[in-house]
Amino acid sequence: SVRRRLGLPEAYLLYLGGFDLRKNVPQLLEAYALAGDRLHGLPLVIAGRLPNRDTPFAPDPRPIITRLGLKGRVHLPGWVAEADKPALYSGAVAFCFPSTYEGFGLPVLEAISCGTPAIVASGSSLEEVAGPGALVVPPGDVRALAEALIRVTTDNELRDTLCSAGLEHSRRFSWQRTAAQTLAAAQPARMSDG
Repeated sequence: SVRRRLGLPEAYLLYLGGFDLRKNVPQLLEAYALAGDRLHGLPLVIAGRLPNRDTPFAPDPRPIITRLGLKGRVHLPGWVAEADKPALYSGAVAFCFPSTYEGFGLPVLEAISCGTPAIVASGSSLEEVAGPGALVVPPGDVRALAEALIRVTTDNELRDTLCSAGLEHSRRFSWQRTAAQTLAAAQPARMSDG
């Protein structure tokens, strides 16, 4: 029902997040264009609140989509309600998040928790968050990102392995565990009376 309401195809690649430059959405679009027919018509969904205007800090993906000839292949549903995110992640063949910097990378954890394999950029927290549930590519390497898109969409065994490993890895993270570790870190160290 979420897919129908958002006007999305039955199967798709997914990006969900912001549009500032570090997110690398332009490179994702270039990689998707480069992969071309090897994706067998699988559309790309880029979800999130679109920039009000095109700026160097937050490039608007719409002109890039036009320039690359991707109209009709890339869907832009806009902002997605929290309640709709699990269905959006679960319906994706893979979650693509090539960001060069994240403090944590909650969207990646959300995706692998839904059994969706991820593709992330190396060099930030995303490798640790995704663990064995993701393919990792060098940041800014459009060709490597295109190859990862092709691999995850055409190799069912790889995708199944990433899904299972990601689900298992995601169990290491919980709000309860986060709260306990935060509380432990905030408490002053006890000194022995020695």
